[in-house]
Amino acid sequence: MSREWSYWTRNKLQILADYLPRFNSASQRSEQRIYLDLMAGEPDNVEKHTGEKFDGSPTVALKSDPGFTTLRFGELGTKADKLSAALAERFPGDTRYQVVKGDCNETIDEVLRKLQPLNWAPTFAFLDQQGAEIHWATIEKLARFRQNKNNWKTELWILMSPAMIARGVRGTNAKQFEQQVSLLYGGDDWLRIKRALHSRTITAGQYRQEMVNLMRYRLETDLGYQFTHRIPMTMSTNKMTIFDMVFATDHYVGDRIMQHLYNQAAQREPEMMRQARAAKEEKEAEEAGVVGLFDTRDLTVKPDAKLGQVLWQPEPTWDPASRDWWYADEDSGYH
Repeated sequence: MSREWSYWTRNKLQILADYLPRFNSASQRSEQRIYLDLMAGEPDNVEKHTGEKFDGSPTVALKSDPGFTTLRFGELGTKADKLSAALAERFPGDTRYQVVKGDCNETIDEVLRKLQPLNWAPTFAFLDQQGAEIHWATIEKLARFRQNKNNWKTELWILMSPAMIARGVRGTNAKQFEQQVSLLYGGDDWLRIKRALHSRTITAGQYRQEMVNLMRYRLETDLGYQFTHRIPMTMSTNKMTIFDMVFATDHYVGDRIMQHLYNQAAQREPEMMRQARAAKEEKEAEEAGVVGLFDTRDLTVKPDAKLGQVLWQPEPTWDPASRDWWYADEDSGYH
């Protein structure tokens, strides 16, 4: 049975479905093109309120045209077994892919070792974590995997969810979760942002921006990526950012394409919000015994009235340490 997700997940995967064929078209001179999906999930999904079916990332990648020549899908335990069985049924005889079972932070070394003869090939990695499952060491290994004369690294697309992190550090296993977040960032600097939030020096919105910027800044300064971008995915009820998708590339073509697709996603979002809200209200009305007026034909994403307008703009990163509160703990003698 397909897992239910909200519209922002559908929008995220639409960006992926639009980008991968363009990535492969731009790389068609290469005989090999690699796709790595570290937390691949399921092959099929359903939008929670509308019931609309949409492909999961493994299906999106395998259906990409032009396609990848080598694909690896990571998943845990029985999820990996189910994914392997589902893909074998959906794509019989397709020898391009393998499902890798286990924690991606532990399996990544062996995966990349086996792909080492192809480390010159254009490579795209999707890191679709929930909160803070991916380690910085894993991100670094992915970035440095590709070796070529132009010094182009593996393209990365990473889900960052400061909202989930903020929730996790308030949970029952707060200390353990903090250690997990430090593994994601490759250090404890993110705790400065957390303390600024808890002391009300910054707002919740600023906290989310700072947390995503810290990751982008490290991608640019520590790993040397030429371009990074973020696009926030927002909730329909209160417009709060649920998560950000962070893109990192060295190639101006990938940069230009993703900027275009991020703007398209921003244009789709209001209509997808409307559909989700309308479907939810229709379902609640039916449960209350009220005859609904919602037409299922309205589930199709229609062009937004703002189509053609620039709704998303790239934002440069900033040095996190430039914030006047960054060293507040040292100044106050906090330990």
